Amino acid sequence: MQLVMIRIDDRLIHGQVVVGWGSVLNPDRILLASDEVATVDWQRTIYLSAVPDDLQASVLTLEDTVQAVKNDEFDDERVLLLVDTPKSVVYLVEHGLDIQEVNVGGMHFRPGKNQISPFIFVDQVDIDNFKILAQKNIKLEGRDVPTRSPIDVTEVLGLLD
Repeated sequence: MQLVMIRIDDRLIHGQVVVGWGSVLNPDRILLASDEVATVDWQRTIYLSAVPDDLQASVLTLEDTVQAVKNDEFDDERVLLLVDTPKSVVYLVEHGLDIQEVNVGGMHFRPGKNQISPFIFVDQVDIDNFKILAQKNIKLEGRDVPTRSPIDVTEVLGLLD
C-alpha cells in the first residue's frame, strides 16, 4: 500500500477530497480512519455513499487502520488516508505508522477555536497535538485544495521556537 496523502479534514469525505484531491492524487482507495464513524452504522453509510463507484473506500477504527497499514492490507493500492483531528494522527504515529507529512485541510470554526488560516481553526488541544507531530519532524502542510499555495502550520503556530 502506498499512502499518497494523510489528510486532516473534519468533514472527512466531501467534494474537495473526492474531486479536488482525487483528481490530483489518483488514489485507488479512500481510507477513513475514525473510531466514531467506524462504529456508527448510519455515519459510515453516509460517508461511503459520497465515494464515486470507481473508487474503493473503507472506514476503519484508528486501531484497525494501524493494523491495515502495518499488514499492507490494501496490497499495491494508492490510498488517501483521512482523519478528522490532529489527535488522530498522533495516535497513528504513536502506534507505529511512519508518517512524514500531513495535509491539514479543513479544520472549521467551532466555539473555542481560533483562526490561523482561511480554512484552519484550532484550539489548545489541536496545537498540543500539532506540536507533538512537529517535534517528530512531521511536515504539517496547510492546504485545503490542490490549487492553493501551502502554508507551514508548524511555522504559523510557532511550534518549534
